[in-house]
Amino acid sequence: MFNEEANLEELLRFLVDEAGVDEIVAVDDCSTDGSPEILNRFAHRYDRVRIFRATERSGQLAAWRRAAEETSATAICFIDADAMPARGACGILFDALESDANLVAASGRTMPDAHSRVWPAARFRAELVHRLRALQLARHTIIGRFFAVRRDWFLGAALRSDIIANDAYLGGAAARSGRTSAYVPSAICYYGEAQTTFDFAAQRQRADAGYAQLRDLGIVRREDAPRFADYVRVVAAAAASDPMAAAAWMSEQVKARGLRAYRESGKDSGGWEVQASTKRRLGLPPKNGR
Repeated sequence: MFNEEANLEELLRFLVDEAGVDEIVAVDDCSTDGSPEILNRFAHRYDRVRIFRATERSGQLAAWRRAAEETSATAICFIDADAMPARGACGILFDALESDANLVAASGRTMPDAHSRVWPAARFRAELVHRLRALQLARHTIIGRFFAVRRDWFLGAALRSDIIANDAYLGGAAARSGRTSAYVPSAICYYGEAQTTFDFAAQRQRADAGYAQLRDLGIVRREDAPRFADYVRVVAAAAASDPMAAAAWMSEQVKARGLRAYRESGKDSGGWEVQASTKRRLGLPPKNGR
């Protein structure tokens, strides 16, 4: 986590009261806001809250691995510090792993915070992802902001430090090892959406770069994506159930692609930091601690 004081205290309060969560391991990636003070306060009050701090900015993948190395738990639930699981969601993912010996990773259903200024578009986007995964049209089902793994498998997955799309990489690693990952929609987690079209365009650029990298490495294949006809069918069904949100989503897509085209034309001298952040421009601090 890095500079997450806006949501961190609420998340920690939730987790210390959550049944089935025996240990909370927080990895601070050199935060410069009030996050360290919040972590210290909780660690002082609760023995099962353990804090580890990176000596230099290392990114999400390094934080995941540090957390896995520092615990002896057989199963770990990774949660982004700007997200909030529903009550019981972590336990649902743990139960899924326990019920199937071949299952090494399980992700819940992620839903946007209703207070988002881009709520209609975000709502449709989340519904679309849910439908694709529920129909098993999306092969790699690990969602980075909220998922559980078997610790021994995760530590043996030989994670690379240069991967952009960490969650898709893990899904590919599971498939290559002959194991499986699962989508568990009853385990719900809420998250903060990008608040501007510009931020969303940066997210899309990072996601596209991440999947292109994984295709080049042979970790995911083009055929792993939903067939175009299936995708159109799912979009049409979702749009029929929520036309207002579908229209907002379509407008967002058009504007985001326009912003990306402008950036890639070379006329935008600012550029976007593709690998280090999904929600900010190069040289600007994250919005709202995210």
